[in-house]
Amino acid sequence: MIVYHGTTVDCLEGIKAEGLRPGTYVAPNIDLARDYAFDRAITIGADSCVVFTLDVPDATVAQVEAWWWTGEQLLLPLGCTPECILEIDETDPRAFQSSDR
Repeated sequence: MIVYHGTTVDCLEGIKAEGLRPGTYVAPNIDLARDYAFDRAITIGADSCVVFTLDVPDATVAQVEAWWWTGEQLLLPLGCTPECILEIDETDPRAFQSSDR
């Protein structure tokens, strides 16, 4: 299953080296991950954000009740190793933001 994890650039090297920790939230599509990463970066004052594209076994993904602003949140109860990372997108997410917001 392909899922996406958006976060601040501060986490980039740690995730590349160690993967994602157990209990990490992920999104079913890249748009939600980009929106979350950008929101998180602005909220904490990070320099930028990144989105990881991950390939994880279906059985390692759980649907959870959303605590953030989307109803499509997923969880990796066991996390995942760095080998699950397919791609790292460091593109400025503002280019993908809707002008309707």
